[in-house]
Amino acid sequence: MKGLVFADAHMHSSPKGLGAAAIAEKFINKGGWFAALVMLPPWHYNIDVEPTFEMYTRAIKQHLDECKKARETGLRVSCLAGFHPAEVDRLISMGLSPEDTLNLGLKVIEYVADLCKRGLLDGIGEVGRQHYKTMPERVAIASTITTRALELARDYDCIIHLHLENAGPATVDTMTKLVELVSIPRTNILFHHASIRVAEYATRGGYWATIAGKKELMRKAFERMSGTSIMIESDYIDDPKRPCVSSCPWEIIDRQLELLKEGLVDEETLHNVNIDNIVKFYRIEPP
Repeated sequence: MKGLVFADAHMHSSPKGLGAAAIAEKFINKGGWFAALVMLPPWHYNIDVEPTFEMYTRAIKQHLDECKKARETGLRVSCLAGFHPAEVDRLISMGLSPEDTLNLGLKVIEYVADLCKRGLLDGIGEVGRQHYKTMPERVAIASTITTRALELARDYDCIIHLHLENAGPATVDTMTKLVELVSIPRTNILFHHASIRVAEYATRGGYWATIAGKKELMRKAFERMSGTSIMIESDYIDDPKRPCVSSCPWEIIDRQLELLKEGLVDEETLHNVNIDNIVKFYRIEPP
């Protein structure tokens, strides 16, 4: 285990919770070296205003500050912002019309892509489709925003995190049709919080995928996809009302070490997942 370090390929932080600096310090103390810090919806950032573009620019500014604070601890950070599909439902429930919600989402994605172009953000995410039952028009809005995000990621050579339903090959195949239409390299695309079935199919197709850092899920992933383009994520949302949902970043380290101790994964696989794949997808120097 000497020299073994760990990455969290998709996590969140919030000023309402521990905040990025405290999360980063705890993660580093456990052996963490890298985290992809992904923006939460604006209502996680102590912003109490009407649903406007200004609400998003203020939230993105706070998220950039969170990324800066995490980096100041010594943690390597990839900073991403986007327009979560659940935000479509939330904004409409706040009184915004479907048309205005679509226009706002597209404007936000253009703004995020410009920040990527300028080097202030490292990628777009998360965008995609709702994974729960909702109105068809809302899925259409989220899908339209995702299409534009893919076009901009292609234009500026950005990485992009997709939030999708876990419907096995159908999830990947429907995205592949869009990816081919847009002509974005599959190596720029990550299927976030993927099920084992989706991750297997996606990585075989040339995409990247993250697996939630649950012990049994990781065991299956390491057993069935060792050496492929997978990474581990906590998907931590830093909500004090729901601590460690879905996992805390430091917990995913503990669980990987348990699997190593039990002989269910080897150091080479952990190195591949936590360093090699991170370096390739996030385009950063190794630790």
